[in-house]
Parts: sequence; structure tokens; C-alpha cells
Amino acid sequence: MNPISHICCFENSTLVDVLNIYEIANNYSLPSGIALIIDTNTKSLLGTITEGDMRRSLLVNNNLKISAFEVMNKNPIIFNESSSISEIINNLPIELLKRNRRSNKFLGKVVIVNDNNQPIRVLNYHELLEQRFALHRNIVILGMGYVGLTLALVMADAGFTVTGVEVDESKYNKLNNGESYIHEQGLPELLKEQINKNLSFSKEIPENSDVYIITVGTPIKNIDDSNKLPELEFLSNSCFEIGKKIKQGNLVILRSTVPIGTSRNLVKTILEEVSNLKCGFDFHLSFAPERTAEGKAIKELRSLPQIIGGFNKDSLEATAALFRDLTPMIVKVDSLEAAEMAKLINNSFRDYVFAFSNQCAKIANEFNIDIFKTIKAANDGYVRDPIPYPSPGVGGPCLTKDPFILASAAIKKDINGEIFKNSRLVNESMFSFVFEKIKLQVKNIGKDLNKCNILICGLAFKGYPETSDLRNSTAIEIANIFKGKVNKLFGYDPIANDEDIIQNGLIPVKIPEGFKNIDIVLFLNNHKNFEKINVFEMIRSMNDLPIVFDGWNIFYSEDILSAKPSIYIGLSHLETSII
Repeated sequence: MNPISHICCFENSTLVDVLNIYEIANNYSLPSGIALIIDTNTKSLLGTITEGDMRRSLLVNNNLKISAFEVMNKNPIIFNESSSISEIINNLPIELLKRNRRSNKFLGKVVIVNDNNQPIRVLNYHELLEQRFALHRNIVILGMGYVGLTLALVMADAGFTVTGVEVDESKYNKLNNGESYIHEQGLPELLKEQINKNLSFSKEIPENSDVYIITVGTPIKNIDDSNKLPELEFLSNSCFEIGKKIKQGNLVILRSTVPIGTSRNLVKTILEEVSNLKCGFDFHLSFAPERTAEGKAIKELRSLPQIIGGFNKDSLEATAALFRDLTPMIVKVDSLEAAEMAKLINNSFRDYVFAFSNQCAKIANEFNIDIFKTIKAANDGYVRDPIPYPSPGVGGPCLTKDPFILASAAIKKDINGEIFKNSRLVNESMFSFVFEKIKLQVKNIGKDLNKCNILICGLAFKGYPETSDLRNSTAIEIANIFKGKVNKLFGYDPIANDEDIIQNGLIPVKIPEGFKNIDIVLFLNNHKNFEKINVFEMIRSMNDLPIVFDGWNIFYSEDILSAKPSIYIGLSHLETSII
């Protein structure tokens, strides 16, 4: 006996019989809220009655004893069992148009019949959609930066066929040769494993893809000193190119950080205009923000919850089906805009709490209080909202722009957005704060800053997890203040390459030899390698009356001061052994 028979009844059945079918469907794990009306003799499908059909009938007749034949939908959407999932999904818009239904949001069930038109299965539409996209394995990712390349590798490793699109000739050539141009834990090994297997690279968008994922950069541009917004030119160009390739049933996912409303007002608009297809009907669109930390992105892509906001439910479910192969947890939000805002909230909150600590460091500095020890004391055994440690500034490609984007959204709606801008301005003020602290001590010991040699250690925007990324680095910002004001400016980073250091106007060196003839050394990120430095040898090789700025509380001040007369400058206090 075909299990589907439990939700079937005949044309002479009443609405009472239909209601009974609704009740028993769950007992047999069958789709609820639908009854199939079949011919008494042939068992072929005559029509369907959904809960919506039932409600409409009762509003008109208020009679449960009328026959199912009178109420049923005589022209339901059906497909033959030989149809593939993709064929069903692709043909649904045509079937809906035949019935003057422009949207599939009211389509809950699809009936599958055999060659004799006998029902054999009922598919939930959204489950069907999910299955279809689970079968879609051809992925195009636009932009092979930190976000795009790591995602491409993880998706390729999950079994998808991935094409990474990169227009930069140098980057493209390296990737095509299986060489990475970014530092990321586990990336070189995964790249060698997947290149020419599930992963390939191209300078152009290939034909006949299922899913297009946009990860291009949205670099910040200055409107004025307190207003900064992302540049969306790369995003617009990507949407234009996708619009030329996109086909019915395709899915477009945006992962680049953007102002609230960009997915709907920019991405959707360009895609529709170029393709002449309708979003939500012909193709799907979602925003699924990237939230990984550089240095452990590959690990976090497989473990962090993935937030998804869709243009409609179909877009949401299609994207969820895709990311379920990557991460164990999907977080669905109500709209494209909600997903866009979630990313901005995450980063703006982090920037805000760091600003709190940095402002506390400035106050502590006025009293020569060690802020690291003080915050440790404040946190010790106190479980409520632990306070983060301060730093010489907060950099990186995300935290330096996202608060301004959120502030801009507030201002556009006549809401005070100063809290977001102020946190960013506090964190950026740390650059001059560090410079002035060092400048003052140089003057106090009778040295001329213009004649000093300075070494900056830790040039990437963060040291842990380690990265080679110098974009929006606080160390580079501080170095820029020193330029033209010192004799020579040297730079060292355990991961960053010499070429990038030179491009930023510093002379690259290695350590420990790089400490020789240095007057001032600044440690501006928290790379674990710095903990291995022989402090005594470092101080002994520096010029007389050396100054050490320890922006991350890496060293014991006693070790530095005991080596020879010197000055230890912490973020909020200083100690000296110079008599």
C-alpha cells in the first residue's frame, strides 16, 4: 500500500473526510494540510484541497457536508516522477504564470504523479528547494582576498566545484600556480590539495554556474574627518558582470561588508536591470556576512554560526542549504537588512568596548597607573562582562570602517550615531597618544628626536591570531606620524614580507640584529614570537638611554630596566632606571 493513500479521498468525499485526512497525516509522516482527490476507479489525480481552499469554502458556504469535488483545486501544480529536482524548480515559475500567480510564496506543496497520473508523492516546496540547492555544486566566488580565498578553499574541501575569480594579474598567477599571497593557518596545504581538483581560478566569470558569491573589497573612503563610508564601485562592477551571466534558478550571495540596504537597493537593482530577470522569482538573493578572524578563518568557517538573511523565504532556504555543508549552525534572520546590520553590530560593539579600555588607559596615564594590572584586578573573580585590555589602537579592514557605516545608518534616520563614531575616533586617537608619550620622554632625557633611530616591531594589524595583513594597521598609522621626524625608521614583523614593509616607508630588518644602534623600539602588536626575545640582549645592543614602548604588556619592566639605564613605557605608565 502506497503511504500516500492515507491523504487521498474520492470525489464524493465530504469536507469532513478531508479534515480527517489533515488529522491523520502526521501519524504517517506525510505532508500536512493537503488532501488529494482521486478518481474512484483509476486512482488518478483529480485535484487537491489545501487548508487555504478549506478556509475559503467555509467562508462562503459554512458547510462541511459538501463534496470535495466542489471545493478542490482542479488545476494543481503536478510533475511527473521522471522530472529531476532541478527541472521541477526551473519549471515552477512557468506553471505559476499559467495560473496567473506571479509569486511562489503561496505555493506550499508540489504533487508528483506517475505515468498514469496517479499521485505517488507530495513534496514540501521549501524542502524541494533546499534539495535542489544541495545538488547545486557549481560555485563562483568573486574576489580572492582574505574572505574569498578562504571561503573558496573550505567550499572546495566540502565537495563543491569552485571557481575563484580574481582580476589582479599577479594574484591570479600565484593562485593558478598553487601559491598563496596571504598568510593563513592551514591555507597553503589546502590550496595545494584542492587546486585543479575541486578548485580553479579565472580572471572572468565562467558560464553555467549555480551560485555566485560576492566577496569583493569595500574599502573605506573619507567624506570628512568624522565621516567615512565604504567605496562600492567594486561591488557594483561585480553585480554588473554577474547580471550578464545569471540564469533562472541561480542564487547570488553577498558577503562583503556594506551599508544597510545595499543588497536590496544596489545589488538587486543592478542584477535585475542587467539580466532582465526578477529577484525572488527568477533568481534568489541573500546576504550572509563573513565573521571570521584572519589567522583562523579556515577553522572558523567550519565552526562559527552562519547568519543568513534572504530576499524572500526561498532565497533564505536556498542559502541555508548551501552553508549546511560548511557549518553546523545556521542563524536565519528576517531580512537582507537584518543580516547586513548583524555584521555591523558585531564589529561596532568590539570597537566600542576596545575604545572604553583605551579611554581608561588615557586616564590611567595621567596618574601613572598600570592599566593592564588595574583591569586584571577589576576582572579578577568578577564574572560580569569582563573588560578587554587596551592597545595602541584598533585596526584591521573591518573595525576601522564598520562603526562609521552603522553611524551613517543612524544619521540617515535622524538618530544620534555619535556613540559609534566616537568609539572609532577614540581608538584612532591612540596613534598620536603613543607618539606624544615617546616624544616627551625623548625630550626628558635630552635626546633629539630627529637624530633617533626607531624600530617598530609588529606591523600587521594584529599579531594573534597571526596574519600578514598590513591593511589599516595601527602600527603603520603610528609609523606614518614618525616619518620625517626621526633619523631612520626601521620595521620588523614575524609574518609580513619585506616588500610590504618597504612599500609602507620602513626599512625592513630582522631580529635580534635589528636592535643594534636603535634608540627607540616600539612593540605594536601582540605576536607570540616577541615573548621569545632575549630582553637583556635587546637592551644591551641598543644605543645608550634606550626607550622601549610596550603597547601590549609583553615584557616585564624589571627585565628591561635592569639591563642598563633605560625607559620602559607601557600604554598608561612608565618606569625608568635612568638616574
